[in-house]
Amino acid sequence: MDNLNTKKIQNIVLIAVIVLSLIVMIILSVAYIKNKHASDLASEDTSITQMKQKDDKVLVTVSTETIEDGLQDMGILITQEYYFTQVEKYTKEKTVLFVIPSSSEMLYSYDGAVLAGIDFEQIIVEKDDANKTIVVKIPHSTIQAVTIDKDSFKVYSEDDSLWNPIELEDYNASLKEFEDAAKNKAIDNGILERSDEQAMKLVENFISSFPSVAGYEISYEWREET
Repeated sequence: MDNLNTKKIQNIVLIAVIVLSLIVMIILSVAYIKNKHASDLASEDTSITQMKQKDDKVLVTVSTETIEDGLQDMGILITQEYYFTQVEKYTKEKTVLFVIPSSSEMLYSYDGAVLAGIDFEQIIVEKDDANKTIVVKIPHSTIQAVTIDKDSFKVYSEDDSLWNPIELEDYNASLKEFEDAAKNKAIDNGILERSDEQAMKLVENFISSFPSVAGYEISYEWREET
């Protein structure tokens, strides 16, 4: 009878030990799984953060280069036009037989336009990541062309000397004088200043369209002539 009770007690103890061991194993397993999951999440967050920082850095660099390339791809851009109808007098003088003065005159007009703009290929974009600044250096506008509508040519008066007639080469010379006069008149009327203003707006609008420049202080400077 005593042996039976002893064996029964031993079985109960054994079962209790097995149950306790299972409980401990379950607790340890759960703790291990939680720690591993937390470690994986931390590692994944670190990787994502590092990847994002790396991607952001590359994005800003590429966008800055893209800005400069995009501006330079525009080439020479006409940003202001000055239209005119101008009346000019061409005078041709010479001495006949070394002593007799001879003069011919022509009063005429042309329609045309003076075109001003900047060379976007000369724009320089400088970026300072440490100070979060971008400096855009822009060349001043210049006269790019003077276009003459030759079909609009009108002669109002012509005093053609027999000894000093106006010939084809004189018309060409008068046209050159006319272009120079139109160019100077356009400059006096502020075409270059208006062209600079318009060019600046175009550059500002172009650069502001890039999300990657957000967070950077952007300044614009006129390049000095070299």
